[in-house]
Amino acid sequence: MTSEEIKGRIKEIISSVSNIPVEEIGDEDHYVEDLNLDSLSLLEIGVDVDYHYRLGLVEEEMRSIINVTQAAELVAARLAAQDAGSSEVAEVA
Repeated sequence: MTSEEIKGRIKEIISSVSNIPVEEIGDEDHYVEDLNLDSLSLLEIGVDVDYHYRLGLVEEEMRSIINVTQAAELVAARLAAQDAGSSEVAEVA
């Protein structure tokens, strides 16, 4: 999965929570300052992203994210770590 695919899915999630059209959500738009998202919306977005990618994020990780780029980087890193972990399990078996 590419970074652009991850960003696109995150933008879709933001759009479904906030009713902001996907094309109006920039990669670097600050969730609060530019998109005017409140804490409840941010929590819902974090939970939806976590659920969609099955990441097992903790709340502190979600709170530190301020834009789509940071969210996509976190998702990509967690997916890579999961892939590495499943590869190690497969090698042991």
